Amino acid sequence: MPDLALRTALDKEFRPTRGEFLQTLLIELSPGRGMRTLPLNLGILLDNSGSMEGDKLERAKRACALILDQLSPEDRAAVAVFSSGSRVVVPSAPFGEGASFKTRQNVMDVRVEGATELLAGLNTIYKEIEPFKSPGNTTFVIVLSDGQPTDAQGFVDRDLSKFLERAKSEFERGGVSLSTIGLGSAADYDATFLRDLADKGSGKFLMAASPEDLAATFQDEFGRIASTVLADVTIEVSRLNGRARRLWRVVPDKKIFDAPQVTNNSFRVPVGSVQNDQPQAYLLDVVTSAPEGAKSRDLLCQIAAWSSASPNQRAEINVLTGYSDNEVELAQRNGEVVRLLEEANDFKLQVDLESAVKSGDRRKMTQVLERKKKMTQRLGKTSATKVLEEMEDTLVRGGEISADTLAVSSAETKKTKRLA
Repeated sequence: MPDLALRTALDKEFRPTRGEFLQTLLIELSPGRGMRTLPLNLGILLDNSGSMEGDKLERAKRACALILDQLSPEDRAAVAVFSSGSRVVVPSAPFGEGASFKTRQNVMDVRVEGATELLAGLNTIYKEIEPFKSPGNTTFVIVLSDGQPTDAQGFVDRDLSKFLERAKSEFERGGVSLSTIGLGSAADYDATFLRDLADKGSGKFLMAASPEDLAATFQDEFGRIASTVLADVTIEVSRLNGRARRLWRVVPDKKIFDAPQVTNNSFRVPVGSVQNDQPQAYLLDVVTSAPEGAKSRDLLCQIAAWSSASPNQRAEINVLTGYSDNEVELAQRNGEVVRLLEEANDFKLQVDLESAVKSGDRRKMTQVLERKKKMTQRLGKTSATKVLEEMEDTLVRGGEISADTLAVSSAETKKTKRLA
């Protein structure tokens, strides 16, 4: 049985015989049945800056130790901390029937120190796990922080691009996925930044509103990572008969990719790991031109996918599009793709809302909230709609939309509600 199964569908099966036309292609990846989970090459990076003093750090250390206790003999893990600088407290090593006493003690001995030099921490943990990457395991980093990144003097670092590029580079060139956990108030740690950092690393962003939530939050993400059956998966689009305009991930959650770099009608996109019994779905917008000559159907593109462990076991599928001037055929829509496209547009509205809040443009906030609420109501996302209504009420009363409320809206928007 192949490692990966591919399924595709178009929002509009037919396009007119004249002019340019936009179609959205669904690309779904599913792992094969009964696949074995991969050994872990795990890196945990803990914030031990001054703001973590007290219950925050104590519970973070216990949550970290709990994860180490669950590792199998095939797994290996490393733990690093960052504050004013960074250091390794648990060097990468295999684990037996749980973490050794010394390993646990090293974690529990961590104390608060100074600033929040996240970039130093990323460099440290990436370097520690680098020698142990292989096609036969899955490499993940989990970052916990309760504050905004700073320089060595403790001043907030406003140049966030270098953090995002670091995560993106490690993922695209090294296959290292990165997830982030924000602890406490989103106003302190910048939820949008941690979400974007996780997106660049093809991981997840999670929120722990209080120290009491840390163990469950760590466990949720560890459970997902531990169920990985394929690592370093790549999607290839070739023989493209049109212009690739936009690529999204929409299942299991949402991510906007950088614009595809097409060469010779082809491009590749690394999509990271695939978990057991968890399909992934992507949407690709393609603008096509009118066909040359009379045709009823033609190749739109060819889709292929594979993992680095089995590059010769490629799943492939040809995507065909139809040409017609029949109004009935042109009016046909694929309900599944249309709904997922609405989910993607809902995420784009969330990005627009965050931009409006950051600029302080209350008129823009009101406009985006109105459009986004209509979208979430149509999608049947009651929790997300309730959060948006709270924001509307806040603006009507002359108040300011809080970072915590905006972060909750982002988390709700990230979720995708599929058709049954």
